[in-house]
Amino acid sequence: MWNLLTQTGVMGVILVLMAIAGVALLIERLIVFHHESTNMKLFSDQFAEAIKAKDDRRALEICNSYKGHGPEVYQLAVQHKSKGPASLRNILNNHIDLTILPRLKVRLRALNSIAKSAPMVGLLGTVYGMMGAFATIAGAEGKGVDAKDLAGNIGLALGTTFLGLLVAIPIVFAVAYLRARIDQFEIDLELYTDYCLDLLYPSKPATVVAPSPGPPRP
Repeated sequence: MWNLLTQTGVMGVILVLMAIAGVALLIERLIVFHHESTNMKLFSDQFAEAIKAKDDRRALEICNSYKGHGPEVYQLAVQHKSKGPASLRNILNNHIDLTILPRLKVRLRALNSIAKSAPMVGLLGTVYGMMGAFATIAGAEGKGVDAKDLAGNIGLALGTTFLGLLVAIPIVFAVAYLRARIDQFEIDLELYTDYCLDLLYPSKPATVVAPSPGPPRP
């Protein structure tokens, strides 16, 4: 790897820095997603007991004792339940769309930019290396070209392409994974909203079952 960095020079250093930034952003997102995950079955059972006992204060305490977007939605619902089911649904949906989902999606654009630009940086290095190789050939003036004279430029050309793809491909898969997690979070939030509204404004029979614990944390 050190030989590869030596061959690729500045372009290689730029690509390594992009890789480090991508890994840092991915780790940050995984930590955030870990904190956003909650054992919703356990939380919902405790929350439901407090609501059925008409103890809003206890319900809010339970919400504050858990982390994640699920308890956040439930807490907001208790605070605004006097506004009625239709208005409350709008409040919860707006909070999800304007606060929770943007919080989950932050950094994805940066990761996506790294995934898209890394091959371009690699291609730039390839073009630069090939230009150097052709310049070497042109400077030989019919005397023939020693392979050693071309090796450095060709190494730069191929090495930067390799590094660019090496950086981009894992990040592409990482972004796809993060988007899949966000899609699942969005589905879960819709379920939490429906279940919470059923608790606060009971219908007989209930239209939504209690949330499951959810997927295991990464």
